[in-house]
Amino acid sequence: MLPPDATRRAAAILATAATLALGGCGKGVAPGARRVLEREETVGGITVRLRSELEPARGTLGDPLAWRLVAQLGSGMKAESLHVDPPPAGLDLEAPPGPPPGGAAGRRGTFARELRVRGFDLGAITLPAARLTVQQGARRDTLEFPRDTLFVDSLTPAASGSIRPDRGPIEPALRPIDYAVLLVGLALAAALLYALVRAWIRSRRKARAPEPPPPPTPPEETLRAALEDLEREIGSLPRDIFYERLSLALRAYAGAVTGVAALDDTTSELDRDLAGHERVRREGRERLIETLRRADLAKFARYEDAESDARSMLRAAREIPGTLVGPS
Repeated sequence: MLPPDATRRAAAILATAATLALGGCGKGVAPGARRVLEREETVGGITVRLRSELEPARGTLGDPLAWRLVAQLGSGMKAESLHVDPPPAGLDLEAPPGPPPGGAAGRRGTFARELRVRGFDLGAITLPAARLTVQQGARRDTLEFPRDTLFVDSLTPAASGSIRPDRGPIEPALRPIDYAVLLVGLALAAALLYALVRAWIRSRRKARAPEPPPPPTPPEETLRAALEDLEREIGSLPRDIFYERLSLALRAYAGAVTGVAALDDTTSELDRDLAGHERVRREGRERLIETLRRADLAKFARYEDAESDARSMLRAAREIPGTLVGPS
């Protein structure tokens, strides 16, 4: 027959194992209920009761649960310190700040400590071992609390027993910065559209606008080109035609730079009109009139001069543009 102390110890162990088996299966426990595991043992002739409470009995992913460790100690026994092993992977363990609720480590007869646990893996997660060091006179012993298991069901709030209906996506209100960004974007889009429309209008106008006429040829270049043509044809032109074209080229130049009716005037009338013009120089006027008179003489009197005389008149005509008119 076993001694009384051994009988009580065996009964406590069997009760703890049965409670762990029922709690470990994770069935038959309401989601919001509290699970309590207890065990008794005798230390130095004193019976102590160790209790592990987990509230709620089942948790959801990442939600905090309260894990309370309570020890009912006999008289003459004092709790010194609590040691909890490091938590396994997928479990977060922390102690709330402040004094432990329901008792203190140094209070005789009772010890209570509450911890916070969070599970981050679905299924069963074994809580770490918790040991309490007690002192009885000169003797020290270590008491181990019943091992418990945390069950993490799912991501849904099963612990509350109710799920709110899905109200669709949340549409947060726009912030002032959102309105500012929207206004800036609209302003940039409007500016870009305005620039594109303006560029298109310019391209259309440019396509429809006629090309500007080429600038008029300066009278000096016109006279120079006419004299070069006469010099190339001097050997093939009859003398009357040669002097006729020379006279017309000089008169056209004089009329272009002075504004007088040089093509309609006789040589004497042209001499009189140019003499009264304020911009016409006397030296240039005299050279022009002398060249025209020589051309008239050869043209009307049928004067047959040599080719050298014709070339001499061409050289004299080339000097007229630089001496006929002065600066305005």
